[in-house]
This record gives sequence, structure tokens and C-alpha cells, in this order.
Amino acid sequence: MAVTGMFERIRDGAVVLGEYAAETAYAAVHPEWRRSGATPQEESRKLPGDDLVPAPNWSATRAETIRVPPERLWPWLAQLGYGRGGWYGDFPWWKDPAGHRGTRSAADRLLPQHQRLDPGQVLLDGPNCSAQIGSWWVRDVAPGRHLVLFSSRTVAGREVRFLPRPPRSHFDCSWAFVLVPTTGGVRLLVRTRVRYHPGWMVRLAVVLRAGDTVMQRAMLLGIKRRAEAAEEVAIR
Repeated sequence: MAVTGMFERIRDGAVVLGEYAAETAYAAVHPEWRRSGATPQEESRKLPGDDLVPAPNWSATRAETIRVPPERLWPWLAQLGYGRGGWYGDFPWWKDPAGHRGTRSAADRLLPQHQRLDPGQVLLDGPNCSAQIGSWWVRDVAPGRHLVLFSSRTVAGREVRFLPRPPRSHFDCSWAFVLVPTTGGVRLLVRTRVRYHPGWMVRLAVVLRAGDTVMQRAMLLGIKRRAEAAEEVAIR
């Protein structure tokens, strides 16, 4: 049983790294997917959730301007998570079994039954995930202003808090979504702060960081597309 568990963890880790590697390779020939979209001022400002990983050995801030008032953008964030509204990543190279481009696992409309988030609530990454593997813990919620998620997991996605003892290698990660009102809309800032244990693991995370930028750029554009399309319909 122990050997089987070891091979399962190796397999899960390889799948995760493979996904990030594919996204990194795509970005190598499509530089527009590598941009963060954040200004130097946005990258340096303090945001909610920074204190959850006070000494990160990797941090990144991404941003996108969305032409929707904060109070009407918030419902799209409130329903984040697999089995809820999804993660909105419309990857241009991805096709579902029917041949449709872009992910169909994310909602294109607001879901009233998934509009409440509370501290301690668990959001899942995708299918076959649970509170024990591939999950995010809601740490702070201010409707219309910010949402802060946190996870402490192994590379294979297993949550440290459910393991019998702390693993030798893992990372702590905060993920903050912050709405900053602007003239005619909102700046959506998304910050990731990561602390690898042990610290040398950061050298192995180059692929993870590059792939993460692509994934979050796709997510931001997916949120923008949905929110702005809904706003256009509402004002007609």
C-alpha cells in the first residue's frame, strides 16, 4: 500500500508539472500570454492576504482593467471554484471532446446558488479534488472589495493540514483577488505569494511560475469577457 501511495504521488506531481510545462511552451511563442498587466505601483502596493505568506521566495501580481462596476464584477468572483462557477480560464489551445475551443467547465452566467463565500470554506481546483487534495481555503472575504484564498500543499496537490506529519517538501501559497475602482470600471488585481519548503525548491519552480502566469492571464481574460458581456446585455 505504501508503494502504491508513493507511485500515486509521483503520478499526480508529474501531471501537474506536465500541465504547467505545456502552458510554458505555448507562452514561449505567444509572448502576449506572459504579461502580468500590473503596473510597478500595483506590484509594490500592500494587498489583503500578504500577511499569510510574510516572507515569500516568489511573488507575482497580475492585473486587468474590466469595464464593470465593482459591485457587478464581484458576483463573478463569489462563485469561483470547480463545481461552482469555475476558474474562467479560456485557454485558446484547449478543446473539449466536442471540439469547442475554450473551457466549458466555467459558467457564462451568474449562479445565485453560489454567491456566498465564508472564511473556512473550501474551493476545489478541479475534478477528482477534495478538501484533502487540490483545494483552497477561503481566508478573508470582503464582498465588492477582495477575496483571499490560501493553500499549503505538496507539488502533487496534497493539503499539508490533512497529512499525518509535515512533508519534507511543500509550499504555502496565498491567492488574493482585489477590486480597485477606477473611472468607468475596476482594476482587478490578482496576487500570488509562495513560500517553498525547503527554500531551494524555488529553483525547481521556474516552469511552475511561467505556466502560472499563462493560467492566470487566461483566467483574468475569462472573467473580463464574461463580466463585460453581461454588462452590455444589462444596459441595452
